[in-house]
Amino acid sequence: MISRQIDTCRRRTPMPISFLIHTANTFNCDIYLRCEDKQVNVKSYDELIRGMPQCAKSVMFFFNGVDEQAAEQKIERIFLSQ
Repeated sequence: MISRQIDTCRRRTPMPISFLIHTANTFNCDIYLRCEDKQVNVKSYDELIRGMPQCAKSVMFFFNGVDEQAAEQKIERIFLSQ
């Protein structure tokens, strides 16, 4: 399992939630984020839409599975671009 603190406000333009979900679904590992006391499945639209608005600008992501390292690198990269 890999955990990574990611500043979700580094982008100049907001990222559509659908893009984050689509990116997460391209990997075979579980991807969760933790904000305050909630754990949110990044691959689930319903969980993400309820959990993200309450989060601070820096979010802890958790990756667990066969391609967790590739998933962590890609998720971190999409928050750096644009």
